[in-house]
Amino acid sequence: MKKLEFIMITILSLIFTIGITFGRMELVSFLIIFSLIEIIFNLIFKKINTLKSQEGKIKKKEFLIYSIIILIPLIIAFLAYYPGGVIYDTITEWMEVQTNNYNNWHPIFHILIFFKLPSLIYNNIIASSIFQLLVTYLVILYFSYFLRKNYLNFKKTSFILSLLVLNPIFIKYSVTLQKDTPYSLFMMLLTLVLINIVKSNGKSLEKSKEKILFLISILGVFLFRHNGLVPFIFTFILLIIFYPKLRKFLTISLVSILVVFYGLVGSFFNLNTTGGKSEMLGVVLGQVSYYYNNDVKFNDDEIKLLDELVPIANWKDKYDPRNFNSIKWTSGSFNRVANDNFFKIIGMWINKSVQNPKEFLISYLHMTSPIWEIKAKLSDVDYDMESSGETSISKKGDMKKISDNVYQKLVNYNNIVTYSPIRLLFINFGDAFFLIIVSIYLIIKKSRLNLKRYLPFIPTVLNTLVIMVLITGEEYRFVYSNILCCYPLLIYGLYENNDFKSKVKEIFKKMFINKTDNSLIQFLRYFFVGGAAAVVNIGMLYIFTEVFHIYYVISNILSFTLGLIVNYLLSKKLVFQDNVVDKRKEFIIYALIGVLGLGLDTLLVLILSDKLKIYYMLSKIISTIIVFVWNFLARKIFYKIIK
Repeated sequence: MKKLEFIMITILSLIFTIGITFGRMELVSFLIIFSLIEIIFNLIFKKINTLKSQEGKIKKKEFLIYSIIILIPLIIAFLAYYPGGVIYDTITEWMEVQTNNYNNWHPIFHILIFFKLPSLIYNNIIASSIFQLLVTYLVILYFSYFLRKNYLNFKKTSFILSLLVLNPIFIKYSVTLQKDTPYSLFMMLLTLVLINIVKSNGKSLEKSKEKILFLISILGVFLFRHNGLVPFIFTFILLIIFYPKLRKFLTISLVSILVVFYGLVGSFFNLNTTGGKSEMLGVVLGQVSYYYNNDVKFNDDEIKLLDELVPIANWKDKYDPRNFNSIKWTSGSFNRVANDNFFKIIGMWINKSVQNPKEFLISYLHMTSPIWEIKAKLSDVDYDMESSGETSISKKGDMKKISDNVYQKLVNYNNIVTYSPIRLLFINFGDAFFLIIVSIYLIIKKSRLNLKRYLPFIPTVLNTLVIMVLITGEEYRFVYSNILCCYPLLIYGLYENNDFKSKVKEIFKKMFINKTDNSLIQFLRYFFVGGAAAVVNIGMLYIFTEVFHIYYVISNILSFTLGLIVNYLLSKKLVFQDNVVDKRKEFIIYALIGVLGLGLDTLLVLILSDKLKIYYMLSKIISTIIVFVWNFLARKIFYKIIK
């Protein structure tokens, strides 16, 4: 078996095993399960390599069957959660529609499109439910068309479609009125569009219908969740880079969207009114709460800051290792204090995390576990809400009896699926994340360094990374897009069989081995050289300071010198490969640049640690980044002059 395949299967087996066993099994059990999973995966991947596309002519009557498959669970969802799946956010957004008093805490365009627009036809939450179900139906129907046209026959398309729509999590979220549902639907739609773009090498966007579909999908990602800005921007940037012929259309579209929605419409609706910086502290403060409840020491100033955020007693009384919201919402002043002290909180978190790496890892796994853990739960949705004015959104009369009865059957069905081996067919959140990783592996295996082929993964992967960095993992709705996007991404990975093995060595040599004057390639190489030197530099600083108890300024000089030697040797081998006759003169000038860097490095460490009271290891990391840029530019100029 090839090394790459062996490594990837081992990593995937490890992730899958962690998801099953985390916090529930000892080391021996872990190793046994890990071994069994790796054996199974090896057998699966041997079969995967034999798969071929089976697309063919599409008959119109097929879409009637696809529609029936989709509509049955949507109708069940509507009956179960009648008049709609309502949570606290639903009430907030509905009240904004009724009072015409909008803010952007919840994305304004989700409110306008999924609440205000349906209310113009019928001013009841039922209208919003039906509208969201209609959007869900159209997106999933297009997914069936995509599968049938590009990859699968009728039977396989029907099977994949059934797996998706019979997932109880899909049934629940299809009718739950919150921004995460349409955001996830448009993430899926954007994924399908990007696969079409990659398959056609950009030609699909030359058609007007595909352009409209692309703009609709990427606008939904951009407008329906605040964190959608990240996949929105990066998708546009990568498309502009990969497809030069489309740059005019893409650039005009990007600028127009930003001007219209962030400029004109944004100023009208005051789009800057959001949760502010405090919304970025979910995982950070979740980890801080773990530290506080697991005997990590806090000084008086830090305790005072925690008390200002939330009454100090609540940090223990309301503690939940998976969800910081249980603590957060016990204080009415949390958002104000968090915004005012944002960088203090970040500094405290970094300090405690660096000093307590074990607690950092454990708490992070707890906080983000729904993203990678195999088991998922389906929490109930509150649907009996008080009416607002003349508009009631609660269940009434006989319809309430019907709804409650269907809802209970749905819960029973959910329990059968979620807590039995059947769930592996329906793909819960951890499974979905896992399958996305599998899909990336398949593209790596088949396409190697053809970077365009990774484009369809960008929105989902970036969204997942943002969630893992910024948002408390207990919020399962945030990764609902993984459920929807893992299906097209897995099919894409399985059936796109393009092999670029012959180019791998050539590209690798061009990027890392062959002599080059290309500044971008040299900078990339120097990044790895600088990284290796930084490991030596920072590692020896820690050893000299913590093990040998040398004053950290002296330790910094010693460690920097060792890092300089490593940097010079590797740079001569990989980056600045020009032959210089006078080696001694070359090294003296190279070292002089390093000495100037040392002075800058030492000065920065002194200022950051002595004056600004930043932990010395963090100061070292900051100074290393700055000195890295200085060293590369200075040495690049030096070799350019002597050449």
